[in-house]
Amino acid sequence: MREKLEPYIEERAYAQILSRYHFDKAQEGQIRALAKRLLSVAVPVLYHAPCSLEEQNRLAVLVTLGAGVDGLQDICTEEGRLGESYMVECIAMELLGNAYEQSAEKIYSHYGLWMGRFDFLGSALPIEETEALFRILEPLEISYNQAYMLTPKKTVAFYTTLTQKRQASYCNQCDACRNTKCAHRKAHFTYGYQQIFGRRGL
Repeated sequence: MREKLEPYIEERAYAQILSRYHFDKAQEGQIRALAKRLLSVAVPVLYHAPCSLEEQNRLAVLVTLGAGVDGLQDICTEEGRLGESYMVECIAMELLGNAYEQSAEKIYSHYGLWMGRFDFLGSALPIEETEALFRILEPLEISYNQAYMLTPKKTVAFYTTLTQKRQASYCNQCDACRNTKCAHRKAHFTYGYQQIFGRRGL
């Protein structure tokens, strides 16, 4: 199933971006301007489906921000505006985190269960599993090359086992990811997902 998501960034996120990525306060205006441009070109989409008739609680999932984000970042890079290109990367990570949260709500609305453990392709599972996941989901705007690199770049692929309790949701979001230097690790996801799963937990 393919579902559109709404790109958004909360007001408090700007201070978090400045702190998390070590930007100066003077750069906030530039970040806000780029965020506005990103929100106009981002087209976040969620794909999800059970892996099989026998595994209805095991889902294949893709979440993407769409090609527009890549396009804006490529323009900045090609024009030598590497600082802005990095800012786009940082803001896009915030948008992707928000897309995760919307995805959790969408999936709950369909299955009455929450996304539990995340098994990322290339981390918990062999990257070659990409082929099987794409056969299940048949995404329209997402592709991969011979090295299983996804396009658009701001796309994540994983399997998840559904759970009844919110508290168990996203429990290994960071632990299952190989990017141990990610600025979002622990701090961001703990806060963001507590808003959905912690304070309203079952």
